[in-house]
Amino acid sequence: MQFVKRSVFGFFDGTKKSFIIPVYQRAYAWKEKEWSTFLNDLKEQIQGDSNYFFGNILLETIEQDRVFDVIDGQQRLTTLTIFVRSLINILKERIAVGETIDISIAEKEATFLKNGGTIKLRPVDYDRSCYDALIIENKEKFEIASPSQENIRDARAWFIKELRKMPTEDILKILDKIEKTAITSIEFEGKKDAALMFELQNNRGKDLTNMERLKSYFMYQLYVYSKQEEADMNIEYVANLFKAIYGLINDIKGLDEDSILLYHCHTYVKGFDYRNIEDIKAEFKKSSNRVTWINTFVEELHTTFSNMKKLENSKDIYYSLLKRLKAPAFVYPFLIKGYKYFGDDTSKLSDLFKVLEILVFRYAVIRSGATIESRLNQILHQYTGSNTELRNNLKTKLNQEHHWSDERFKSTLDGYMYSTPIVNYLLWRYEASIQSKGYVLGSIILDDEQIEHISPQKPPIDQTLASGYKVNSINEYSEDFLKDYLNSLGNLMLISGNHNRSIGNIPFKEKLSSYNKNPLLNQQGEIKNFVSGDTDTPLWDMKAIDKRHSVILSFAIFNWSF
Repeated sequence: MQFVKRSVFGFFDGTKKSFIIPVYQRAYAWKEKEWSTFLNDLKEQIQGDSNYFFGNILLETIEQDRVFDVIDGQQRLTTLTIFVRSLINILKERIAVGETIDISIAEKEATFLKNGGTIKLRPVDYDRSCYDALIIENKEKFEIASPSQENIRDARAWFIKELRKMPTEDILKILDKIEKTAITSIEFEGKKDAALMFELQNNRGKDLTNMERLKSYFMYQLYVYSKQEEADMNIEYVANLFKAIYGLINDIKGLDEDSILLYHCHTYVKGFDYRNIEDIKAEFKKSSNRVTWINTFVEELHTTFSNMKKLENSKDIYYSLLKRLKAPAFVYPFLIKGYKYFGDDTSKLSDLFKVLEILVFRYAVIRSGATIESRLNQILHQYTGSNTELRNNLKTKLNQEHHWSDERFKSTLDGYMYSTPIVNYLLWRYEASIQSKGYVLGSIILDDEQIEHISPQKPPIDQTLASGYKVNSINEYSEDFLKDYLNSLGNLMLISGNHNRSIGNIPFKEKLSSYNKNPLLNQQGEIKNFVSGDTDTPLWDMKAIDKRHSVILSFAIFNWSF
């Protein structure tokens, strides 16, 4: 291990020197908050004579004095090179309009960016084409394919925007300050020592993801517990697995790496009792062969990430329903197990999605303050791929619990449903059931989707006799109607905002005519089937609401029963 203190200029200078960020490392993640801190630090430094310190960079020597793997410091180094590209671009702009600037642009590009055929910084594999196009070749556009590529593009644009506001004199001072800034590189000859220092460095409260903390912990433990002749091989094997995982992370848009890690640990470590990586460490310490334990854990973790990518690309109708319901965290461990047991068997996966959609819908309807995860823990442990057994276990367990029972489900649906988050979804599913033209949930979009009170929240003024609603002589609803009917399922309907505003609280006969003229949703057209009274004096009273309520309630209980 060598500690080498030099200037940033000296760190980068050299015709064949190249710094490689291994692909199992984190991709470029800095955003405006970090860019702003970086630039403001430099601005402060040029106001006085104090020395700036860039910090420590941990390197593994691949080829002496030439090629290094960056073990720690990749975010700072990447930002520095993006900043230098942005600064050079601004200087080029000003030279082009006639400013005299006494520096060699080619020399700066050769020092920090590319010298002959040697590119100074090589980001993770899946970002190199973007980095090379925008930073090395200085192209204006690149087809962005990942969040980290987006960060590279946006960093260059942000620095250019901010530097344009500054006088050339200050820009040159910043460049001079960067070149003279002190930097200490800690250089290791092998992966074992690099892993050790990475672990020590990452236990100092740095802002790392849980995945990064876990990775560094595993690297260090492999260093500790491997046989001396096997250490490099073991570390390289796990490093390659993390390399594959980080490649998958960039492809997964809907879930972040720490969420997937959490769901994986809910699945395999302590169920829903899992809290943080200390629980992983506790399980690890119980193992008799710790190297094998790490290998197996990371292998399974890679499988989980691979399967979450497959899940995200699933076109299954029941998975699309789960997404529409914004599936809560407790769903994912069941999905992780499902993919483990079923592989690419789309029929069995679809059946699992259907069971989970029932569970999530009931959870969303009941909205109990009681936690459901503790009720699901044993069921999750018992689930080994039988969806029939899963369905039966859910039915038995939830009916043993008052908060989640069939009775509670029905009584909730029987009660106040207006302004509940689930009512739109329920009515869309009901609409799908009564459509006659192959309707699929989501294929129809309402402009400014709203929930309509068929019997309006405020009855028509001065039209008591002709209104067609259940009101008394002074145009008011009874207490029973307000409590049990006004906001019940039977009196609620999907409608567009424009349609809703156009009918307001007009008499029911006029409202019914408006529904019948609407060609889009069958639930509006079928209101005529539930009304009381006759054609000349249709009524939307408690009897009519009860009839419609009974139909929708029966639909819900049939579709979301275990």
